[in-house]
Amino acid sequence: MSNFKYDVAVIGLGYVGLPLAIQATSSNLKVYGYDIDENKISNYNLGKSTIEDISDKELKASLEKGLFLSSDPKYLSESETIVISVPTPLTDYQPDLSYVKAAAETIANNITKNQIIILESTTYPGTTVEVLIPVIEEISNLKAGVDFFVGYSPERIDPGNDTWNFKNTPKVISGINDESLSKIENFYEQIIDSVVRVSGTKEAEMVKLLENTYRHVNIALINELAILCNMLEIDIWEVVNAAKTKPFGFESFRPGPGVGGHCIPVDPNYLSFKTRQIGKPVRFVELAQEINNSMPSYVVSRLLEKMNLLEKPFKNSKILILGVAYKKDIGDVRESPAIGIIENLFERGVNVKYYDPFVDSILVNKKYVEKEDSFDNIDKYDLVLVHTAHTDFENFDFSKVSVPIFDATGSDHFKNAERI
Repeated sequence: MSNFKYDVAVIGLGYVGLPLAIQATSSNLKVYGYDIDENKISNYNLGKSTIEDISDKELKASLEKGLFLSSDPKYLSESETIVISVPTPLTDYQPDLSYVKAAAETIANNITKNQIIILESTTYPGTTVEVLIPVIEEISNLKAGVDFFVGYSPERIDPGNDTWNFKNTPKVISGINDESLSKIENFYEQIIDSVVRVSGTKEAEMVKLLENTYRHVNIALINELAILCNMLEIDIWEVVNAAKTKPFGFESFRPGPGVGGHCIPVDPNYLSFKTRQIGKPVRFVELAQEINNSMPSYVVSRLLEKMNLLEKPFKNSKILILGVAYKKDIGDVRESPAIGIIENLFERGVNVKYYDPFVDSILVNKKYVEKEDSFDNIDKYDLVLVHTAHTDFENFDFSKVSVPIFDATGSDHFKNAERI
Protein backbone atom coordinates (compact mmCIF):
# COMPACT_ATOMS: atom_id res chain seq x y z
CA MET A 1 0.00 0.00 0.00
CA SER A 2 1.46 3.33 -1.08
CA ASN A 3 2.05 6.06 1.49
CA PHE A 4 1.60 8.71 -1.20
CA LYS A 5 -1.62 10.69 -1.63
CA TYR A 6 -1.30 10.76 -5.43
CA ASP A 7 -0.30 7.89 -7.70
CA VAL A 8 1.15 10.27 -10.27
CA ALA A 9 1.95 13.94 -10.73
CA VAL A 10 2.28 15.38 -14.22
CA ILE A 11 4.51 18.43 -14.66
CA GLY A 12 3.51 20.42 -17.74
CA LEU A 13 -0.12 20.23 -18.86
CA GLY A 14 0.17 20.84 -22.58
CA TYR A 15 -0.33 18.60 -25.62
CA VAL A 16 1.42 15.70 -23.87
CA GLY A 17 0.84 16.27 -20.17
CA LEU A 18 -2.90 16.82 -20.13
CA PRO A 19 -3.77 13.68 -22.15
CA LEU A 20 -1.51 11.72 -19.77
CA ALA A 21 -3.28 13.15 -16.74
CA ILE A 22 -6.70 12.42 -18.26
CA GLN A 23 -5.76 8.84 -19.18
CA ALA A 24 -4.27 8.16 -15.75
CA THR A 25 -7.43 9.49 -14.11
CA SER A 26 -9.67 7.35 -16.31
CA SER A 27 -7.50 4.36 -15.31
CA ASN A 28 -8.54 4.99 -11.69
CA LEU A 29 -5.26 6.52 -10.55
CA LYS A 30 -5.13 9.50 -8.23
CA VAL A 31 -3.61 12.27 -10.33
CA TYR A 32 -2.11 15.66 -9.60
CA GLY A 33 -1.42 17.97 -12.53
CA TYR A 34 1.07 20.81 -12.09
CA ASP A 35 1.77 23.72 -14.42
CA ILE A 36 3.40 27.10 -13.77
CA ASP A 37 0.79 28.82 -15.98
CA GLU A 38 -1.87 29.94 -13.50
CA ASN A 39 -4.28 31.04 -16.24
CA LYS A 40 -4.09 27.59 -17.83
CA ILE A 41 -4.79 25.91 -14.49
CA SER A 42 -7.70 28.27 -13.85
CA ASN A 43 -9.27 27.50 -17.22
CA TYR A 44 -8.75 23.77 -16.82
CA ASN A 45 -10.38 23.82 -13.40
CA LEU A 46 -13.39 25.50 -15.01
CA GLY A 47 -13.52 22.60 -17.45
CA LYS A 48 -12.18 24.58 -20.41
CA SER A 49 -9.67 22.55 -22.39
CA THR A 50 -7.18 24.23 -24.71
CA ILE A 51 -5.93 20.87 -26.01
CA GLU A 52 -7.82 19.68 -29.09
CA ASP A 53 -7.60 15.97 -28.31
CA ILE A 54 -9.17 16.62 -24.90
CA SER A 55 -12.76 17.87 -25.01
CA ASP A 56 -14.28 20.03 -22.28
CA LYS A 57 -16.53 17.06 -21.49
CA GLU A 58 -13.56 14.74 -20.95
CA LEU A 59 -11.78 17.29 -18.80
CA LYS A 60 -14.85 17.90 -16.65
CA ALA A 61 -15.38 14.16 -16.23
CA SER A 62 -11.79 13.77 -15.02
CA LEU A 63 -12.14 16.66 -12.60
CA GLU A 64 -15.30 15.10 -11.22
CA LYS A 65 -13.42 11.83 -10.85
CA GLY A 66 -10.74 13.47 -8.73
CA LEU A 67 -8.14 14.97 -11.07
CA PHE A 68 -6.45 17.74 -9.06
CA LEU A 69 -4.79 20.61 -10.93
CA SER A 70 -2.67 23.32 -9.35
CA SER A 71 0.19 25.76 -9.93
CA ASP A 72 1.52 25.01 -6.44
CA PRO A 73 4.42 22.50 -6.57
CA LYS A 74 4.17 21.47 -2.92
CA TYR A 75 1.91 18.54 -3.82
CA LEU A 76 4.74 16.92 -5.78
CA SER A 77 6.08 15.55 -2.51
CA GLU A 78 2.82 13.62 -2.11
CA SER A 79 3.07 11.89 -5.50
CA GLU A 80 4.58 8.43 -5.98
CA THR A 81 5.43 8.94 -9.65
CA ILE A 82 6.32 12.26 -11.28
CA VAL A 83 6.20 12.56 -15.07
CA ILE A 84 7.90 15.55 -16.71
CA SER A 85 6.25 16.64 -19.95
CA VAL A 86 7.52 20.19 -20.38
CA PRO A 87 8.47 21.89 -23.68
CA THR A 88 11.93 21.45 -25.19
CA PRO A 89 12.01 24.17 -27.85
CA LEU A 90 14.86 25.51 -29.94
CA THR A 91 16.35 28.88 -29.00
CA ASP A 92 18.60 30.34 -31.68
CA TYR A 93 18.49 26.88 -33.31
CA GLN A 94 19.99 25.30 -30.19
CA PRO A 95 18.25 22.85 -27.83
CA ASP A 96 16.65 24.71 -24.94
CA LEU A 97 16.46 22.53 -21.84
CA SER A 98 15.60 25.38 -19.48
CA TYR A 99 12.11 23.95 -18.83
CA VAL A 100 13.54 20.52 -18.06
CA LYS A 101 16.10 22.03 -15.68
CA ALA A 102 13.41 24.14 -14.00
CA ALA A 103 11.24 21.04 -13.55
CA ALA A 104 14.22 19.18 -12.07
CA GLU A 105 14.82 22.00 -9.59
CA THR A 106 11.15 22.05 -8.62
CA ILE A 107 11.18 18.29 -8.06
CA ALA A 108 14.41 18.47 -6.05
CA ASN A 109 12.90 21.09 -3.74
CA ASN A 110 9.85 18.89 -3.13
CA ILE A 111 11.25 15.38 -3.43
CA THR A 112 10.42 12.46 -1.18
CA LYS A 113 12.41 9.26 -0.93
CA ASN A 114 11.31 6.36 -3.15
CA GLN A 115 9.64 8.57 -5.73
CA ILE A 116 9.79 7.64 -9.42
CA ILE A 117 10.85 10.39 -11.83
CA ILE A 118 10.12 9.94 -15.55
CA LEU A 119 11.13 12.36 -18.28
CA GLU A 120 8.88 12.33 -21.37
CA SER A 121 10.01 15.57 -23.03
CA THR A 122 11.77 15.09 -26.36
CA THR A 123 15.51 15.67 -26.06
CA TYR A 124 18.94 14.45 -27.13
CA PRO A 125 20.49 11.17 -25.91
CA GLY A 126 22.07 11.63 -22.50
CA THR A 127 19.74 14.28 -21.10
CA THR A 128 18.22 12.11 -18.37
CA VAL A 129 21.58 11.07 -16.93
CA GLU A 130 23.63 14.17 -17.77
CA VAL A 131 21.13 16.95 -17.08
CA LEU A 132 18.06 15.82 -15.12
CA ILE A 133 19.64 13.61 -12.48
CA PRO A 134 22.59 15.91 -11.55
CA VAL A 135 20.23 18.82 -10.86
CA ILE A 136 18.01 16.71 -8.59
CA GLU A 137 20.92 15.06 -6.78
CA GLU A 138 22.80 18.32 -6.16
CA ILE A 139 19.82 20.11 -4.61
CA SER A 140 18.25 17.19 -2.74
CA ASN A 141 21.42 15.35 -1.63
CA LEU A 142 19.65 12.14 -2.59
CA LYS A 143 21.05 9.41 -4.85
CA ALA A 144 19.33 8.43 -8.10
CA GLY A 145 18.67 4.70 -8.35
CA VAL A 146 18.85 4.35 -4.57
CA ASP A 147 16.78 7.09 -2.91
CA PHE A 148 14.65 7.82 -5.95
CA PHE A 149 14.15 6.09 -9.29
CA VAL A 150 14.54 7.54 -12.76
CA GLY A 151 13.77 6.70 -16.37
CA TYR A 152 12.89 8.09 -19.75
CA SER A 153 9.85 7.37 -21.94
CA PRO A 154 9.35 9.24 -25.23
CA GLU A 155 5.91 10.73 -25.83
CA ARG A 156 4.02 9.54 -28.90
CA ILE A 157 1.12 11.98 -29.07
CA ASP A 158 -0.34 12.50 -32.55
CA PRO A 159 -2.96 15.28 -32.40
CA GLY A 160 -6.06 14.56 -34.43
CA ASN A 161 -5.35 10.84 -34.86
CA ASP A 162 -8.64 8.99 -34.32
CA THR A 163 -7.06 5.54 -34.51
CA TRP A 164 -3.97 5.71 -32.32
CA ASN A 165 -4.45 7.43 -28.97
CA PHE A 166 -2.56 7.65 -25.70
CA LYS A 167 -3.82 4.28 -24.42
CA ASN A 168 -3.40 2.01 -27.45
CA THR A 169 -0.09 3.39 -28.73
CA PRO A 170 2.77 1.17 -27.47
CA LYS A 171 4.93 2.95 -24.89
CA VAL A 172 8.74 2.72 -24.96
CA ILE A 173 10.17 2.74 -21.44
CA SER A 174 13.61 2.76 -19.82
CA GLY A 175 15.24 3.13 -16.42
CA ILE A 176 18.69 3.93 -15.06
CA ASN A 177 18.77 0.57 -13.27
CA ASP A 178 16.66 -2.58 -13.00
CA GLU A 179 14.64 -1.33 -10.04
CA SER A 180 13.84 1.95 -11.81
CA LEU A 181 12.78 0.12 -14.96
CA SER A 182 10.57 -2.30 -13.04
CA LYS A 183 8.79 0.51 -11.19
CA ILE A 184 8.31 2.53 -14.39
CA GLU A 185 6.93 -0.52 -16.18
CA ASN A 186 4.46 -1.13 -13.35
CA PHE A 187 3.29 2.48 -13.59
CA TYR A 188 2.71 2.58 -17.35
CA GLU A 189 1.08 -0.84 -17.44
CA GLN A 190 -1.75 0.68 -15.42
CA ILE A 191 -2.61 3.19 -18.15
CA ILE A 192 -1.13 1.89 -21.45
CA ASP A 193 -2.11 -1.27 -23.34
CA SER A 194 1.46 -2.22 -24.28
CA VAL A 195 4.92 -1.25 -23.04
CA VAL A 196 8.23 -1.81 -24.81
CA ARG A 197 11.41 -2.08 -22.72
CA VAL A 198 14.75 -0.79 -23.95
CA SER A 199 18.06 -1.26 -22.17
CA GLY A 200 18.80 2.34 -21.16
CA THR A 201 17.66 5.95 -21.15
CA LYS A 202 19.95 6.91 -24.05
CA GLU A 203 18.31 4.25 -26.22
CA ALA A 204 14.83 5.48 -25.26
CA GLU A 205 15.81 9.10 -25.94
CA MET A 206 17.17 8.07 -29.33
CA VAL A 207 13.94 6.22 -30.21
CA LYS A 208 11.98 9.47 -30.36
CA LEU A 209 14.63 11.16 -32.50
CA LEU A 210 14.74 8.20 -34.88
CA GLU A 211 10.96 8.16 -35.30
CA ASN A 212 10.72 11.82 -36.25
CA THR A 213 14.02 12.02 -38.15
CA TYR A 214 12.80 9.12 -40.30
CA ARG A 215 9.73 11.14 -41.25
CA HIS A 216 11.76 14.33 -41.65
CA VAL A 217 14.22 12.76 -44.10
CA ASN A 218 11.55 11.03 -46.17
CA ILE A 219 9.42 14.17 -46.38
CA ALA A 220 12.51 16.06 -47.56
CA LEU A 221 13.12 13.41 -50.21
CA ILE A 222 9.61 13.68 -51.61
CA ASN A 223 9.69 17.48 -51.42
CA GLU A 224 12.89 17.62 -53.43
CA LEU A 225 11.44 15.17 -55.96
CA ALA A 226 8.33 17.37 -56.20
CA ILE A 227 10.50 20.33 -57.19
CA LEU A 228 12.42 18.24 -59.74
CA CYS A 229 9.25 16.68 -61.15
CA ASN A 230 7.76 20.12 -61.68
CA MET A 231 10.87 21.08 -63.67
CA LEU A 232 10.60 17.82 -65.67
CA GLU A 233 6.85 18.32 -66.22
CA ILE A 234 6.03 15.15 -64.31
CA ASP A 235 3.01 14.86 -62.00
CA ILE A 236 4.59 13.92 -58.64
CA TRP A 237 1.18 13.06 -57.18
CA GLU A 238 0.50 10.51 -59.89
CA VAL A 239 3.96 9.05 -59.27
CA VAL A 240 3.39 8.80 -55.50
CA ASN A 241 -0.06 7.24 -55.90
CA ALA A 242 1.28 4.65 -58.30
CA ALA A 243 4.35 3.86 -56.19
CA LYS A 244 2.32 3.26 -53.04
CA THR A 245 0.47 0.38 -54.73
CA LYS A 246 3.64 -1.66 -54.18
CA PRO A 247 2.77 -3.89 -51.20
CA PHE A 248 6.34 -4.13 -49.90
CA GLY A 249 9.52 -2.07 -49.64
CA PHE A 250 7.84 1.33 -50.02
CA GLU A 251 6.10 3.69 -47.59
CA SER A 252 4.25 6.62 -49.07
CA PHE A 253 5.17 10.20 -48.15
CA ARG A 254 3.54 13.22 -49.73
CA PRO A 255 4.99 16.57 -50.77
CA GLY A 256 3.84 19.68 -48.96
CA PRO A 257 4.61 23.31 -48.13
CA GLY A 258 7.14 22.29 -45.46
CA VAL A 259 7.00 20.62 -42.07
CA GLY A 260 5.31 21.86 -38.91
CA GLY A 261 4.37 20.98 -35.36
CA HIS A 262 6.68 20.63 -32.39
CA CYS A 263 8.31 17.37 -33.46
CA ILE A 264 9.54 17.13 -37.04
CA PRO A 265 10.98 20.66 -37.41
CA VAL A 266 12.55 20.51 -33.94
CA ASP A 267 13.65 16.99 -33.02
CA PRO A 268 16.30 16.49 -35.75
CA ASN A 269 18.07 19.58 -34.38
CA TYR A 270 18.49 17.75 -31.08
CA LEU A 271 20.12 14.87 -32.93
CA SER A 272 22.41 17.24 -34.86
CA PHE A 273 23.36 19.01 -31.64
CA LYS A 274 24.42 15.78 -29.97
CA THR A 275 26.31 14.30 -32.91
CA ARG A 276 28.24 17.54 -33.46
CA GLN A 277 29.44 17.23 -29.86
CA ILE A 278 31.26 14.08 -30.94
CA GLY A 279 32.50 15.71 -34.13
CA LYS A 280 30.20 13.79 -36.45
CA PRO A 281 27.46 15.88 -38.09
CA VAL A 282 24.51 13.93 -39.46
CA ARG A 283 24.77 15.23 -43.00
CA PHE A 284 21.68 13.40 -44.22
CA VAL A 285 19.53 14.98 -41.52
CA GLU A 286 20.95 18.46 -41.96
CA LEU A 287 20.35 18.29 -45.72
CA ALA A 288 16.75 17.26 -45.00
CA GLN A 289 16.39 20.28 -42.73
CA GLU A 290 17.70 22.53 -45.47
CA ILE A 291 15.23 21.14 -48.02
CA ASN A 292 12.17 21.23 -45.76
CA ASN A 293 13.01 24.70 -44.48
CA SER A 294 13.19 25.94 -48.07
CA MET A 295 9.71 24.75 -49.03
CA PRO A 296 7.76 27.85 -47.89
CA SER A 297 9.99 29.99 -50.13
CA TYR A 298 9.50 27.52 -52.98
CA VAL A 299 5.72 27.75 -52.59
CA VAL A 300 5.91 31.55 -52.76
CA SER A 301 8.07 31.32 -55.91
CA ARG A 302 5.38 29.13 -57.50
CA LEU A 303 2.72 31.67 -56.55
CA LEU A 304 4.81 34.43 -58.11
CA GLU A 305 5.23 32.32 -61.24
CA LYS A 306 1.46 31.77 -61.40
CA MET A 307 0.72 35.47 -61.06
CA ASN A 308 3.20 36.26 -63.83
CA LEU A 309 1.43 33.80 -66.13
CA LEU A 310 -1.83 35.56 -65.29
CA GLU A 311 -0.10 38.86 -66.14
CA LYS A 312 -0.94 40.29 -62.75
CA PRO A 313 1.48 42.17 -60.47
CA PHE A 314 2.49 40.25 -57.33
CA LYS A 315 2.90 43.36 -55.21
CA ASN A 316 -0.43 44.57 -53.78
CA SER A 317 -2.14 41.41 -55.01
CA LYS A 318 -4.70 39.68 -52.78
CA ILE A 319 -4.01 36.10 -51.73
CA LEU A 320 -6.23 33.94 -49.52
CA ILE A 321 -4.60 31.05 -47.67
CA LEU A 322 -6.88 28.12 -46.90
CA GLY A 323 -5.74 26.45 -43.70
CA VAL A 324 -2.79 27.65 -41.64
CA ALA A 325 -2.52 24.81 -39.10
CA TYR A 326 0.48 22.52 -39.50
CA LYS A 327 -1.73 19.48 -40.16
CA LYS A 328 -5.24 18.56 -41.21
CA ASP A 329 -8.25 19.00 -38.90
CA ILE A 330 -6.44 20.58 -35.95
CA GLY A 331 -5.81 24.18 -34.90
CA ASP A 332 -2.14 23.89 -33.96
CA VAL A 333 0.08 26.42 -35.77
CA ARG A 334 3.34 25.58 -34.00
CA GLU A 335 6.15 25.77 -36.59
CA SER A 336 3.53 25.77 -39.35
CA PRO A 337 4.96 26.41 -42.85
CA ALA A 338 2.13 28.92 -43.26
CA ILE A 339 4.03 31.32 -41.01
CA GLY A 340 7.05 31.38 -43.33
CA ILE A 341 4.84 31.66 -46.41
CA ILE A 342 2.88 34.60 -45.00
CA GLU A 343 6.07 36.28 -43.81
CA ASN A 344 7.55 35.99 -47.30
CA LEU A 345 4.36 37.31 -48.92
CA PHE A 346 4.25 40.28 -46.56
CA GLU A 347 7.83 41.14 -47.48
CA ARG A 348 6.80 41.18 -51.13
CA GLY A 349 3.93 43.58 -50.45
CA VAL A 350 1.15 41.02 -50.92
CA ASN A 351 -2.16 41.48 -49.11
CA VAL A 352 -2.72 38.21 -47.26
CA LYS A 353 -5.75 36.87 -45.44
CA TYR A 354 -6.50 33.34 -44.27
CA TYR A 355 -9.48 31.10 -43.67
CA ASP A 356 -9.19 28.28 -41.16
CA PRO A 357 -12.15 27.02 -39.10
CA PHE A 358 -9.75 25.65 -36.48
CA VAL A 359 -7.50 28.68 -36.02
CA ASP A 360 -8.85 31.87 -34.45
CA SER A 361 -5.68 33.89 -34.94
CA ILE A 362 -2.15 33.61 -36.26
CA LEU A 363 0.72 35.93 -35.43
CA VAL A 364 3.41 36.63 -38.04
CA ASN A 365 6.20 39.11 -37.27
CA LYS A 366 4.25 40.33 -34.22
CA LYS A 367 1.30 41.12 -36.47
CA TYR A 368 -2.04 39.32 -36.53
CA VAL A 369 -3.04 38.16 -39.99
CA GLU A 370 -6.55 39.13 -41.06
CA LYS A 371 -9.02 36.27 -41.11
CA GLU A 372 -11.94 35.53 -43.40
CA ASP A 373 -14.90 33.96 -41.60
CA SER A 374 -16.20 31.98 -44.57
CA PHE A 375 -15.79 31.29 -48.29
CA ASP A 376 -18.26 34.07 -49.15
CA ASN A 377 -15.59 36.49 -50.35
CA ILE A 378 -13.30 34.01 -52.07
CA ASP A 379 -13.86 35.47 -55.56
CA LYS A 380 -12.44 38.86 -54.59
CA TYR A 381 -8.92 37.42 -54.34
CA ASP A 382 -6.34 37.18 -57.11
CA LEU A 383 -5.16 33.74 -55.99
CA VAL A 384 -6.07 31.10 -53.43
CA LEU A 385 -3.41 28.91 -51.77
CA VAL A 386 -4.47 25.65 -50.17
CA HIS A 387 -1.99 25.18 -47.33
CA THR A 388 -3.92 22.74 -45.08
CA ALA A 389 -6.70 20.64 -46.59
CA HIS A 390 -9.12 20.45 -43.67
CA THR A 391 -12.01 18.02 -44.06
CA ASP A 392 -14.41 20.97 -43.68
CA PHE A 393 -13.25 22.29 -47.05
CA GLU A 394 -14.77 19.26 -48.77
CA ASN A 395 -18.23 20.72 -48.11
CA PHE A 396 -17.53 23.59 -50.49
CA ASP A 397 -17.68 23.26 -54.28
CA PHE A 398 -14.44 24.82 -55.48
CA SER A 399 -15.21 24.00 -59.12
CA LYS A 400 -17.44 27.06 -59.16
CA VAL A 401 -14.69 29.39 -57.94
CA SER A 402 -13.41 31.71 -60.64
CA VAL A 403 -10.17 32.51 -58.82
CA PRO A 404 -7.08 30.40 -59.66
CA ILE A 405 -6.28 27.88 -56.90
CA PHE A 406 -2.79 26.65 -56.07
CA ASP A 407 -2.79 23.49 -53.95
CA ALA A 408 0.28 22.67 -51.85
CA THR A 409 -1.35 19.55 -50.34
CA GLY A 410 -2.34 17.39 -53.32
CA SER A 411 -5.85 16.98 -51.95
CA ASP A 412 -8.28 15.15 -54.25
CA HIS A 413 -10.87 17.83 -53.51
CA PHE A 414 -8.88 20.40 -55.49
CA LYS A 415 -8.52 18.37 -58.69
CA ASN A 416 -8.59 21.41 -60.97
CA ALA A 417 -6.01 23.32 -58.94
CA GLU A 418 -2.39 23.72 -59.90
CA ARG A 419 -0.31 21.60 -57.56
CA ILE A 420 3.04 21.95 -55.91
